Parts: sequence; structure tokens; C-alpha cells
Amino acid sequence: MKRVGRWTWMLLTLLLLLCGTVLAAAPERTSIALEQPIEVTFEEDGIFRYTLTAPIDGMRVQVEWLTASKDFTSLKIAGRTAYGTNGIYNLGERGEKNVDLSASSSAKFPMTVRFVLHEYRNDEQEPNDVIPTELHDGDIVKYALDYSDWDSFVITTDKPGQDISLTFGGFNYADRTVFRLHWNGSYDIQKNGTIFLHTAQPGAHHFALDMTASKDISRSMEIRLLDGDENELNDTKETATPLPIGTDAAFSIGGIGDADWFSFEAVPEEGQSKFYTLRLLNVEPGKTEGITYEVYAPDGTVVASKVIYPRHSRILPCRQQGQYTIKLSAIGSNIQRAPLRIRVEEGGDDPYESNDTWLDAAYIEPGQLISHVLPSGDADWFCFTVPEDHMTLHVSSDCKGIQAMVYIGQTLAEYGDKARVIWSENTSRGKSAENLYWKLGEKGLYYIKLIGGSSEAIRSTTISLIPPEAIEDNDTWYRATPLYEEFTQAFDVSGPNDMDWFRFTVPEGSQKTLLLDIAKRDTGNKYERVSFYLYREAYFDNQDDGSLKEGTIETGSDPESRLYYWDIEPGTYYLLAKSNNSSNYFTRVQKLNICYKLVSHLNNNTIATASPLKEREWQDVWQKGYFSIGEHKAGEVVQIQHDEGGSKPDGSIDVYDADGKRITYSFDANFSFRIPADGVYYLEVPASIKFSENEPTRTTRVRYYTHNDEIGAADTITMLPNESVFLDLWFSPEVFNRLKVESEDEALTYDLKTGYLTAPNTPEGGADLVFSNGYPEGDEKRVEAVTHVIWLENPLSDFLISNAPQSLPVGSSVQLEAAVTPDDYIGRVSWESSDTSVLRVLSNGKVVAVGEGEAVITASVGECTSSVTITVTGEQPSESDLTGVSLDRYTLTLYAGEEAEQLTATLKPEGTEATIRWTSSNQTAATVSQDGKVTPLAAGVTVVTAAAGDYRASCIVTVQPKRVRVTGIRFEETTHTLMMGSTVTLQPIIAPDDATVKNLTWVSSDEQTATVSRTGIVTALSVGETTITATTVDGGYSAEIKIIVTAAAQLGDVNGDGYIDAADALLCLRASVGLITLTPEQEAAADVNHDGLIDAGDAILILRYDARLIPSLN
Repeated sequence: MKRVGRWTWMLLTLLLLLCGTVLAAAPERTSIALEQPIEVTFEEDGIFRYTLTAPIDGMRVQVEWLTASKDFTSLKIAGRTAYGTNGIYNLGERGEKNVDLSASSSAKFPMTVRFVLHEYRNDEQEPNDVIPTELHDGDIVKYALDYSDWDSFVITTDKPGQDISLTFGGFNYADRTVFRLHWNGSYDIQKNGTIFLHTAQPGAHHFALDMTASKDISRSMEIRLLDGDENELNDTKETATPLPIGTDAAFSIGGIGDADWFSFEAVPEEGQSKFYTLRLLNVEPGKTEGITYEVYAPDGTVVASKVIYPRHSRILPCRQQGQYTIKLSAIGSNIQRAPLRIRVEEGGDDPYESNDTWLDAAYIEPGQLISHVLPSGDADWFCFTVPEDHMTLHVSSDCKGIQAMVYIGQTLAEYGDKARVIWSENTSRGKSAENLYWKLGEKGLYYIKLIGGSSEAIRSTTISLIPPEAIEDNDTWYRATPLYEEFTQAFDVSGPNDMDWFRFTVPEGSQKTLLLDIAKRDTGNKYERVSFYLYREAYFDNQDDGSLKEGTIETGSDPESRLYYWDIEPGTYYLLAKSNNSSNYFTRVQKLNICYKLVSHLNNNTIATASPLKEREWQDVWQKGYFSIGEHKAGEVVQIQHDEGGSKPDGSIDVYDADGKRITYSFDANFSFRIPADGVYYLEVPASIKFSENEPTRTTRVRYYTHNDEIGAADTITMLPNESVFLDLWFSPEVFNRLKVESEDEALTYDLKTGYLTAPNTPEGGADLVFSNGYPEGDEKRVEAVTHVIWLENPLSDFLISNAPQSLPVGSSVQLEAAVTPDDYIGRVSWESSDTSVLRVLSNGKVVAVGEGEAVITASVGECTSSVTITVTGEQPSESDLTGVSLDRYTLTLYAGEEAEQLTATLKPEGTEATIRWTSSNQTAATVSQDGKVTPLAAGVTVVTAAAGDYRASCIVTVQPKRVRVTGIRFEETTHTLMMGSTVTLQPIIAPDDATVKNLTWVSSDEQTATVSRTGIVTALSVGETTITATTVDGGYSAEIKIIVTAAAQLGDVNGDGYIDAADALLCLRASVGLITLTPEQEAAADVNHDGLIDAGDAILILRYDARLIPSLN
């Protein structure tokens, strides 16, 4: 046999490889289109290849499998598999995309596969993954997001510095899924609310939304365009707003991305520092903003930076001459656009010194910002007037380690340095004043001592007063606030020492179950706790050792609620609420609601004690327990309906047989089961109770019945537009998983999870709601039930309140009824009280009398109303009802030998009749008559006290030596001229020279032109005229001076006539030899060579400029 050569074998091998390559080459791809059904048959595992053209960027498609063999196939589009389990693909950029369909080797061949691709749009904005949806001011957009979705939007602004307001809605208790906003970064949107975005120049601005989890959500968004603050556009150092020393500038952080820049001129002496004070102030009390600020020196170095919450002050030591700039920006995305102010002042001294003793305390108005210096070893004393009883003191300071001691003025007057602080009778120890809350007692003069500072830096401290709530004076059990069943009572725990007592009565009869709902409305630090203690009235007669029941509620990131079930006997009960935190951990006022309901006691916590249910009757359920549905035969179908008022049930209903074996369970609002064997059966039903302000208490409802139908529903239902009702629907357990709901009107909806049917919000209409077992029409296996729904507005023909009493005693209640024709409207009546301190009313017309007086109760349906007036009666308070006495003033300064001053005492409660006794502790200094007139006699201090019953109130009266009274005031000049930006200190002449009190008040008639400080410093702001008025505190004498503000002087125009000529040169020469004196403004214009002298050199330059020998004087 002839041998084959080596080269021959190589050629044969190459030929075989080429043939294999040709045979294995992929078939050409077939072009397919959207909505085109595709059918292929796999004889074995392999791949069918197609192409699909995406006409636009960002399109998404969804695959619909038309055969059941999808589990053995894989579909890839553009090399990607579907997102999640919904068969959705993102095609990316427009153009031709590869579509690959492959079969698994585990499939049963031959296998036929049918599918179709649809364009997928989850909302009407799609497709906007790449091409943004255009938005406009005032738009309200509904959108949906899923895991593969990216929604982009664009809005065009037409003004510099505008802000975009995005108000998000759609979050609720059941759906709190977070999504993201993309704008200068990514921000999580976690709840309903408004986010602000800041824009700079006018034009198109883009933002986007996407999901952070594999969920589908639906949300809404309202878009508004808002103008920036008056200083926009100042977003950069180069566009910083000039800030004249001593003047305020308003600003607000407009949104994410905003930065506000301001600049001021510093003029320190060469080689030395000059101190300036930076102040950041909030305009609206309680509305502030987290701010980051940075201060830059002229050479660009950062000289100060801090994260603060105005109000805030800081001393800036400036060593460089020139322009300092301040950058202000917000923290995070929680921007409120709070109105703020910025001011830079010269100097940095403590204006309140010397105030190192209580006798030298600086008087302040509560709420004002105190800028003071508290070095190591220093003590700062302040005093202030508390105008109402039961106010809460709040002290906040940026001084680390600061301690506060608070005293009653009367105590200091009586005991001096031995006086004790208000929170202890045995010590004078302080409490941290960085964030101190403390409930005060009677109104009057209070003192506060601040210690514990450690530096010379200026500190900001605010001493403010929180007004008492309407129900205050309930700090003891015998002044407890009455609670009324189902009426929500709001209250505050304003300090660690605040206690709120409440009382209610359980009527005679059988034992009741108390449903007590405690809701905490404030959010934040989770360690903020409020505790509750329930007492019988017998406790206060020493018949009980302690409280019957106790509970605690904590603050969380969301409002918290606690529901207690307590079995109690008839009688009167008292409930105490108080903070469970010390002052160091009490960080804010705790805001709470309390409401209760009494229900019949059910002892059904075991199968053996189960309560019987009546077939087809709804049973209210207020506590988890067992219910018997009686005896049933094997094979019977039992329908269970679980109504939670339109919400999805939180817990399951469990079904048990007589032996305690669980047969089935369901979390659905409507389900059925088939009886497995003859016997008695039981339901374990969870409880859900909802307390809402001005609403009757809602509890879980449950009912059952037996039937033999595969599926059934109510034949006809008549509803009001937009009304929701629980629909009676029944079915066999075999149908439930295939149950399908179809509506002729898409706005007519039925929710299987809640069991509620909702009518469209149109005036009238009708449609069929079809329930079926899922088989298509015409299929012999199909079973269906049809409910015909009619909704319409019947005209209101008659409306009045039918059973109102003319009067009620305090504490009583009545159920009012509205007679409405037609009765369709009964559930739509709303109720309102004209005075909730006299009468309160629930949404179902239940009225309770809470205080004496007269109030009008109004029932309304749309524009129709009906009203009744009810008088609430009570007893006139007598001396035995006295709860306190107060004075109109708690500190008074008089001068020896002058006229008497009237003090006025008020008894509480208002209208109480009792004798008031007046005394003076030092009758050498001043005496007081029995009608409250204080007569000053000689220099000294006395405490004047008004007493009634066991209560008293005092005023500290300081008598100064006989004074020389002011007789007049005048200015030496009647007019003064200033250039913009300059200042002058006014010094009027007060007569006589030896007048005792020379204090003045200052007012500017036009603060846009010039302002005046409390010490008479006038700052010129803009060209114009204003009148400054100085008024003496003693005698009220006034004097005026006109301030004329001119523009900054033009260099060389010494005489201010608008021309630079020989006349100006002559003034320079005359001034240089002392013949005339120039004003400061003229000197600034005359020193043209900037050598600090006015001489012939300046005159020569002016003459050369006038002769056009030089182009300018600059």
C-alpha cells in the first residue's frame, strides 16, 4: 500500500477543518417585531436567533409566554436576561438588538414554544429612561418604578437662582419602600414630603428617580418653581454679596446644590488682629436649618468653619486687610428653605459683663440670643420674667460643659447666697445647660446662673419659655384632666419634672376591659420614654399600696403607638404620665395623644372559653381570642369574612377543631374552608383597634356562614361616588386560588386583600363586576357571579339636627343625630364645634361637655348645614376652689419720695372670690396698701407679697435714692451727612447734666436708609434721608436729627458738585495750610494720591486731570 506523505495528511486535515467550520456557521438571524407572535419547535437543545429593532433609547420590553414550556427555555435580548421575575428587558440605546431563544437539555423534545414581545410601560411617562419627561411649574405627575426602571425628568427655569420643589406622595403604612433621587448625588426618598433642588442659571435642568430594591411602587410628585432669596445669584466666591459691617442680610438655602456667599471688609492695623463677630440668626422661632459655614481670609485660607443650627455667633480674629468671604450651605437633603439672617459686627466683647452676682444679673427677654464669653472660673447671671404659670424653661447653648442653676427671684431676695435651686431643696448643684428643659411653677421673676465655660470664645445661649398647654395645672391627682370615652386628648410632657394626671370613670355594672391607646407624635432619639401609671381612687385614701397597671412608650424614627388591654372594675381611676428620663437625656418636648374605650369583658383566651358567633352577624373583636362557629357536617363549606375597615389584615384567622388541632388559616379578608369531619369548630381571631382624633374607635369585625356555591356575590349594590364598602363575596376553597375579578369600568375596583369595593368618583354610573373561577368565557368549566354596582348622588332634600338638648352639665355627653333625606347621606355628615374648650364632638355626632360656656355644634353635608347652640353649666368657683394667685409684675424699680405704683393681683381660677392680703418685708424701704399700691420711702429692697388662702405671689421692689429727673434733650446739630457704609455715634445733650437716669431709646424713621443701634451708632445703608429720634426713659422727652446719606465720594470731587476742576484743587490747598477744615467725606475725595495727607501734591494731580494731561485719578 502506497504511503501517504506528511504534506498530504496536513492538507486533508485543513480541508476537514474548513468543511466543519462551514457546516457549523450560525444561521442568519430572522428579524422580528413587537406584538408579533413567534412560534418555534425544538427537535433538540439549541438556539434560535432573531433581531429586534429598538426605535428609541431606553425602551423596555416584556415577554409574554404563550405556552407552558417557558421553564425549559432561556430568552436573552442584547445579551441580557430579564430583570426579576416579570420578564422585563431594558434595550438600552436604540438600534438593532440580538434576540436568542435557547432550550434546556432537560426539556422533553420535540418542544413547541410560542411567545410575543410587548413594549413595557409601567406608567404614562414611559419611555423616559433616557429621553426625559418634560415637566412644568404646577404639574402633578403619577409614576411607577421597578427594579430595572430609571425615570428621568427635565424642567426649564427662566430666572437665575430658582429652586425646584418636588413634593412626593404615595407612601403609606403598608408601603414604605424607599427609592432614590439623583441630583448632584443620590438621595433616598423614604416618606411623603418635599425636597428642594437649587438651580443656578436659567435653562433645562435634569433629575432622575430609580429603585433601590426589587419591588414595584407607585408614587406621585408635584412640581413647583420657587424664586430664590433676594441675594441670588451668589453661589460662588466671585458673586459673593457684599455685607456692610453691622447690617443684616437675609438668605435661605434654597435646595440641594445651593451655596450662599457673602463678603465683608476687614481693616485691622498692620501686624495686629481686629475682632469681628459673625452672627447667624433664624427669623422664624422654631424653624431653622442645619448649616455648614466656612470663612475665608483674603489669601484663601480657611479661618473658621462649623456645622451649626442657627442661632449662632462666633468671634473672628482678622489679621489680613481686605475682603473676607463666607460660604453657607446646607447639610444633606432635609432642606426647609428656612428664612435666615447673617450679620458681621465689629468687636467681640461680652456686652453683659459685669454680671458675676445675682445682684448684678443682666435682664433679658426670653427667647433672645445671648452672645457672651464664659471663661474658666467665670459666672454669668441673668434674670427674666415668666409671664404665665406652668411655663417650661428651655436653655440651649453651644458652650460645652456649661452648667445652669435656676432660682426663683423671691427665694434669692429672702435667702441670698443660701437660696436653693428650683429643682432641689437640699442642694445648689447645676444641670447641663447645653439643652435643658424644666417645668416652672408660678409666674414671676427668675434668675439663672451659668458656669462651667473654659475659653474666651464668644458663646451663644438662648433662654426661652415654652407656653403651657391648654390642660396644664394637672400636675397633681386632685387637678387631673378628665378624659372622655373615644375622645382623643393631646398633651405634652415638657420637661423631666412634668407630670400630667388624667381621670375617668367606669360606670356601675359588670367588669369592663379598658382599651387604652397611647400615641407619641414626636420622633427622634429612641431613648426618650414616657411612663404611665394607673391608680384607683382608693390609692389616695391609703387603701392601695401602689399603681394597678404600668406602661411605657418610647420615641422612634416614626410616630409610635401602644395599646393596652386592662380589665378593671367600676369606679374612678387616675392615670399619671411622666418622663422616664433624667434632665441629661430629656432632649425635647414629648408630644402625645391619649384615648380610651370601655368594652365588655371577654374571657375567651382559650378554646374552652370561646365566645359563640351567630351565623351571618358581624362580631366586633377588640382583643385576640377564640370564637365558636358551632357544629358542622363533613364537606360543608364555611365562608369567613374579616373586616379591617379597608386595611389589609395584619394577622391570620386560625381554624381549630374541638381537639385544638389547627385545620387551616388565612391572612386574607375573605376566605373559605371545607369541614374535614363532623364536629364543633373554632376561630382564633386577631384584634386590630384604630383610635383616630375626632373619630369613633374602629375595631376588627368578623362573621361566618355556610354555603354550597362554587362562587357567589351580592346581586346589586347601590353606592355613593367614591364610597368604599365591604362586599359580600363567597366561594369554595377550590376556587380561591383561581379567583378572577373583571370590571366593566376600570375605576370600579375590588381589592381581594381588604375585601372592599370602591365606586368611581363620578356623579353617577353603573357597571358589572364579574367574579369567575378563571376559565375563559365559553369554557364549560367556567363558573361566575355578577354584581351590578350603581353609584349616584341623590339630591339632598331635608337636613336638620333632631335631638339636641339646650344645656348640658360639665362632664356629660349626648349622641346627636342628623335627620337626612335621602338617608344615603347619613354616613357623609361631618360635625364641628365652634369652641372645643366648651364642647367636643366626634365625627359620628357624639358630643361631650368639657367646660362652662356656650358653643355651636354644626352638622354639614357639602354646602348644606344645620346648627344648634348648647349651653354648658357649672358652679361658680369659691375660695375652696382657689388654685393660685399671680401678679402683673414681679420686679419693680422705684425712686424714694416719688408717687406710689399700683400692683394688681389675679386669683385662679378666673372669677374666684377670696380676700387678698398685702405685705411688705421692709417697710423702711416701701409700704404697700391693702389695694396693692406700693409707696417708695427710702433706698433699699423689699419683697411685696399678695396672699390668698394658702397661695401667694411676690414682687421684688428696689427703691433707689431720690433721683434728679430729666427735664429735656437736644442735639447740637439738626442735620448730619454720611456716606454710604460709614457710621457715626450720636451724642445728644440731656438736661440737667446730673440727671440720674440718662438711658435712651433710639428709632430710625427709615431703616432702609440708615439704622441706629441701642447705643446710638448710626450706620448709613443707602442714599436718602431718615430721621433719628432719641427718647429719654425718664420723662419720655425726645429730640430728632436728620441723617442725609450720600453716595460714596468721587475721588477728586472735593466740593461734591459733580465736577473735578480748579475749585476742588483750591480747597485742597486751603486745607493744607489750615485755612479750612474738610469733612471726613471731603478728605476721602481730596487724598487723590492716597498718601494719607491733603497737600499740594493732591491739588497738582487734580489740575493735571482737569487739563486732560492725565487720563484718570486712579
